[in-house]
Amino acid sequence: MVVKRLIEKTEDDIEKLIQKGSFVKEDIKQKEQKKYTHINLRIPCDMLFKVDEALNERVGISRNGWVLEAIHEKLRR
Repeated sequence: MVVKRLIEKTEDDIEKLIQKGSFVKEDIKQKEQKKYTHINLRIPCDMLFKVDEALNERVGISRNGWVLEAIHEKLRR
């Protein structure tokens, strides 16, 4: 059987917690300044199979890396 002890909080403890506050979503976003983000990509299975075939010819590159290269090439045009 688990017995939980209740820890009594003083008014000072409660006031400290209130004064501590919390971040809002925008504060967290600004603080992180992410360089990368995640996306969901829907791709036809046969196209993904061709990507995997192309990757078999190269050593040391992931699907993600290959897709980033392809996007970079398209943006340079």
